[in-house]
Amino acid sequence: MFSLITQAGGKNQKQAVMLILLCAAAAAAVLIVIKRPENRMEPTREEPEAPALLAVVEPAGTVHDLPAVWPQAGCTSEGNPAWGDPAAPPFRELWRLETGYEFFSSPVLLDGVLYIGCNDSRFRAVDAMTGETLWSFPVVCGLSGGVAGDGSRVWFGGQDGMVYCLDRRTGTKIWSTGLGYHVFSDAALFADTLVLAGTSMGGIAALNAGNGGLVWEGAMNGLVLGPAVLDSTAVFVTESGNVTAFDPSGRVLWNREFTSQPSPPTISGSRVFVGFSSGKVLALGLGDGATLWETRLPRAEGRTVVSRPVSVGSALLAGTCDGRLVCLDGDTGTLIWETSFENWMQVPPAVCDTLVYASCDDMRLHVLSFRTGEEFCSLELEGYSGTQPVVAGGVVFLGTAGGDFMALEGTPPGDDGAENPR
Repeated sequence: MFSLITQAGGKNQKQAVMLILLCAAAAAAVLIVIKRPENRMEPTREEPEAPALLAVVEPAGTVHDLPAVWPQAGCTSEGNPAWGDPAAPPFRELWRLETGYEFFSSPVLLDGVLYIGCNDSRFRAVDAMTGETLWSFPVVCGLSGGVAGDGSRVWFGGQDGMVYCLDRRTGTKIWSTGLGYHVFSDAALFADTLVLAGTSMGGIAALNAGNGGLVWEGAMNGLVLGPAVLDSTAVFVTESGNVTAFDPSGRVLWNREFTSQPSPPTISGSRVFVGFSSGKVLALGLGDGATLWETRLPRAEGRTVVSRPVSVGSALLAGTCDGRLVCLDGDTGTLIWETSFENWMQVPPAVCDTLVYASCDDMRLHVLSFRTGEEFCSLELEGYSGTQPVVAGGVVFLGTAGGDFMALEGTPPGDDGAENPR
């Protein structure tokens, strides 16, 4: 358990000094400025390596309008951030925000405004169509966890150990609560009234969404990632191998311990999906944590890290540190297709009914067929992968580790010059 939760207004001078020293150490270890290339390259088309096609996956169905509430990173437990018309090639750059610091915090998109955290220690509201910064809120340290939001507020955690709640129209701080250690986890809205976050020392906090007061706290072993939230269940993982489910009262529903490092979890229906550094993907029962199926990826040798899975219809997609994007059958774990790239595929893709958008550490955004894994095109990003892409209304929004956040507008399928996704 942990007991260093404080309201921002109640810190004494000694606590403030300790917090500053803590943030300085975190900044030295985490904030890395990556120099961008002098000249930008235009989006180009390359012939990709042919995917290993074992079967095809059927389209996921019609994509929907953006929801009014974005309860966690990726918007929903399924982690499928794609709404409205797909963004098909060719693309043009609408705008680019340049900071010089990494974008690792998955944003939210509400009412045409992107809410974005950055390792330059600023949280921004940005007009999604123009790139204009509407307001900017400064914090002490970098921001790397995913954001949650509703009709009037946004929530996020920071490496300064604080969880923040801001008015999303004005950027005014409503409350902030200290958890005592760095927060790298996503923020998540749970049971409509709680905000969840985890710390680098295994602490779990459920805060009152309205005032930031501590409702309950829990403990795990190691740096906390996640959560995935669905109805009355929230699932966290730790880098040491724990996967634990909580109910809204803080009661532990089940706990599993593994010998390899898990990815952040994804929930779909009655299942929890987790990738592991051993090259395995597991489906666990949401109710009891029992293993429903386990798949070891082909040619997974040594440490083969699997990223956070994305569940779309009956398919499950995940990237690997050996440069693959794999598509599995979510019911059985059977490999449907895999496509190889030149570097780590470490952030989850965005997926619509026909296309997959995958940001890769080869400094490119790859656009593939959801059905077969065939690549249609790739675009130069000038930086390693940063945030999970978000696709809405035919535009791809994403940030990079090179310090840029950008909007790439596609061409609606069927328009002259647009590709015809198969």
